[in-house]
Amino acid sequence: MTDSRTTVRLDVDGPYSDTGFARRLVASLDGAGMPDSYGEGPLIRDCEPALAKALGKERAVLFATGTLANLVALDRHCGRQARRVLVHPDSHVLNDTGDSLASVMGLTAAVAAPSGAGFAASEVAAAIARARTGKVAQGLGAVCIETPVRRRRNAAFPAAMLAETVVAARRAGIGLHLDGARLPIAAAAAGTTMAAFAADYDTVYLSLWKMLGLPFGAVLAGPADLLDGVEHDRRRHGGALPQFWPIAAVTRAELDRLEGDWRRSFEWLRAFEAALAQIGAPAVSAVDESPTNCIWLRPKADPAVFKAKCRDAGLVLGDVEGDRVVVRANPTLLGIEPQALARKMAAVDR
Repeated sequence: MTDSRTTVRLDVDGPYSDTGFARRLVASLDGAGMPDSYGEGPLIRDCEPALAKALGKERAVLFATGTLANLVALDRHCGRQARRVLVHPDSHVLNDTGDSLASVMGLTAAVAAPSGAGFAASEVAAAIARARTGKVAQGLGAVCIETPVRRRRNAAFPAAMLAETVVAARRAGIGLHLDGARLPIAAAAAGTTMAAFAADYDTVYLSLWKMLGLPFGAVLAGPADLLDGVEHDRRRHGGALPQFWPIAAVTRAELDRLEGDWRRSFEWLRAFEAALAQIGAPAVSAVDESPTNCIWLRPKADPAVFKAKCRDAGLVLGDVEGDRVVVRANPTLLGIEPQALARKMAAVDR
């Protein structure tokens, strides 16, 4: 069994560790201020505006979970007679929330025909047209964009297609929500900032546990008028925590370096790929045409055996699919020399 203190995590997107949050929380407490009461307090008043600025929106509100942040945003976009939401068939909202669009919010998922990790602008018009055919008025209230797509190994919604889809929704007056759980990855892959990437969307959700390795936490950001009173929605659905301050303190302390860490993570990945290519094994290939933080490795050995041997050597890899195994670059790797790690992995694949 590998020691968690020396394990190299190549299977995750964030800085996850057994008790790392506790140490980071203690480090962030100098001058942190008083704890909050259900989101009311100085730490929250400091953290939420900083998140809003980082995401380029007027207002940001902390949530316990991304599931609830997404649901509340989509509900707010959809009026009484526009309760349909256009989603990708591989989206988190559709697949991983127990049909909560319908069972919790009374929203109906309009599933787009996929084109890889995205869908064409014509899908927006088609969803609007389908909504108009019923005898009971029920329109399309929102388009939910997830990028990168977790179920597609963090493949990105193709940039040109995404731009056209955003324009189509805008022209139709449809609300645009960005499921940006992994927004720093999308921004780094596109060579831009989180705020610039999210600029085209009315609302955006960012996962704090996925991207900062917190034990829980998310943020929903958007126009102040659209989010007015959103704390009541948060409480109504059981998401009002007595104290949000632990995630607020660590988020505020580490937010400023999040984008830079992900830019460097992509640089680290390119150096790691180059080192493996020079060595010649295991073979490397992209998971998608668009850049992302995941790559495929094709070892000489059976990939399941290779993965097990890597784990014995302290290297935790991702899922095996056919003759390949996925690895994920993330900020925890920045202290590791990529060429040295490539040599270690190649030694396992002899």
